Amino acid sequence: MITAMSKPPSIPLPTHHPDADLLMRYAAGTLPAGPALVVATHLDFCPVCRRQVHAWEAVGGALLNNQRPEAMAEDALERALARLDAPLPTARMRPKTEPKVDMALPPALRQRALGPWRFVAPGIRGRAVRVDPAEDYKVMLFRVGAGMAIPTHGHRGMEYTCVIDGAFSDAFGRFASGDMAAVDAAAEHQPLADPDSDCLCLIAVRGRLRIHSLLGRLVQPLVGL
Repeated sequence: MITAMSKPPSIPLPTHHPDADLLMRYAAGTLPAGPALVVATHLDFCPVCRRQVHAWEAVGGALLNNQRPEAMAEDALERALARLDAPLPTARMRPKTEPKVDMALPPALRQRALGPWRFVAPGIRGRAVRVDPAEDYKVMLFRVGAGMAIPTHGHRGMEYTCVIDGAFSDAFGRFASGDMAAVDAAAEHQPLADPDSDCLCLIAVRGRLRIHSLLGRLVQPLVGL
């Protein structure tokens, strides 16, 4: 007897998304690297926002096509080709190495330079994600143990978060895989991981956090947030 094959379980779509302004700035390439990486991670989970970004990119392309072309110097092509053919200075030469790919991470995070996992607080570990330090954003992966909470804190700048695995809840709702949150300096919250599994999040923060608990203030210098 032939039986119907069972369908694989569907992956729930994110319910918390970046707003239109963030998506437009991402498509235009004007977001700093930290927030842009968080948005890109959300896009790995969210076909709805991917379609919006593609639409903004199409608008940008149409606007560029309507711009009046600028005249270039007659030797512009020759000079560009000469620079491409020029050898790099010896001090900048580096041996070729294959980047380590972490397939457990979303595509936006694969091949990113990551620091080692470090203790942050009981049940909480973090690792740095390398971005341009000149932009004043710190980007980190946080793994929060099941049922554990990040200390209550506020912000001196924007904080962008995307959940990669698991879920957490705070004053603004419940955030599961692919969900993204953006909070400003007026927000104060205490993210609490679901009781049945760890929560892995990507966070980009500008400025130092305002942590209210004594333990949080003690470990803050170790984390750099």
